[in-house]
Amino acid sequence: MKFLDLFYLAAFSISPLSFATPATPEGLKPLDAGMDVLHYSIRRNSTFYSSLRDLGLDSPEIQKIVGAAREHFDLSKIMAGTEFSLFYAKQPLGRLMEMEFTLSPVKTMNLRRSPDGQWLSQVTELSSQTRWLSFSGRVSSSLWESADFAGMDPNLIGELADIFAWQIDFSREVRAGDRWRILVEQRHAGDKVIGWGRILAAEYEHAGQLHTAALLRGEAGESLGYFTPQGASLRRMFLKAPMKFGRISSRFQLRRFHPILKKTRPHKGVDYAAPIGTPVLAVGDGVVVQSGWLGGAGKAIRLRHNSMYQTSYKHLHGFASGVRVGARVRQGQVIGYVGTTGLSTGPHLHFELWDRGRYVDPLGRKFPSADPVPQKLLLGFQTQSQGWLARMPVWVNSDSELPRGPVFISAENGF
Repeated sequence: MKFLDLFYLAAFSISPLSFATPATPEGLKPLDAGMDVLHYSIRRNSTFYSSLRDLGLDSPEIQKIVGAAREHFDLSKIMAGTEFSLFYAKQPLGRLMEMEFTLSPVKTMNLRRSPDGQWLSQVTELSSQTRWLSFSGRVSSSLWESADFAGMDPNLIGELADIFAWQIDFSREVRAGDRWRILVEQRHAGDKVIGWGRILAAEYEHAGQLHTAALLRGEAGESLGYFTPQGASLRRMFLKAPMKFGRISSRFQLRRFHPILKKTRPHKGVDYAAPIGTPVLAVGDGVVVQSGWLGGAGKAIRLRHNSMYQTSYKHLHGFASGVRVGARVRQGQVIGYVGTTGLSTGPHLHFELWDRGRYVDPLGRKFPSADPVPQKLLLGFQTQSQGWLARMPVWVNSDSELPRGPVFISAENGF
């Protein structure tokens, strides 16, 4: 969860900011209305303890508060930037009577002073509901622009790219006229949107070819991946590109003039131009066999995927946490970040693929699919996926026909 840090209060200028009535959790005696409330955010390089000391509480009182909360949450581990509210009674003037913490979008912890001076704690949790929304778009200049036009959370377009990452290289193959549509879960608690669930079904039409995906869930509701409506897996051994979005600046070629060395030499990989810091993804499951400085290649990573295939990622700005020789990585995992180290004229990723020790063109390879939907789940999956696909918006052929925003669809729970 991200907490706003726009309202930090200096310790020497703490004062009640607004007049409000605190929430009353069931089981705790209601306080009188008309209390002063202070909304506070823990400053950088500070702690919960030092923050309360700044607010005028002594150590024994702080220990009582921390002890009362420990059943639900360890306040000693609270992070800088965390916001909470303090409620002060007018009589006796300025006495702290209650504290309220938002632990999650649906969970709140209240701490309240009892008449005998002890502190009591209680957690309340809102029940969440799920509804279905559908979005559709048509690419004019970029996939991101089409999502913005549709009024869609940009994070969802990243998930759409992830779903079809084995079929479409979104760094180079997106073109004007491509169309897409999705059906997605949205979670609510009361009247508050608390986040997105999973994309249930998606379609992407590229260069006249339609790609269709539906989510398969296990018996416990867990995601088992995306498949075609017939049950074939969309997953391949390798992703089509080592980053979600970027631009190919140089292709695999046996004779290429090197811009720094000023001579013709083989270019045994593909260059993806992207800003410094752009995440680089492992195209497949593998083991790190090289991670560090590699001469003209700068900071580089090499992965061994099996006895046949290896991949290399060069000119990196840096490495992701835990990426070291011997570490195992998963397909799609961030392993490093685009840079311009070594013999490089600008920020880019140089990506290589070896097949049995020989360099091969990554853009010209096709790899086998993963396993299909298990036979025992196939009939249920096909029925469910057809229902989801039927609820997606109709295709449109021009921007003027596109809806500006989501289409709300009732979910199975009637929400």
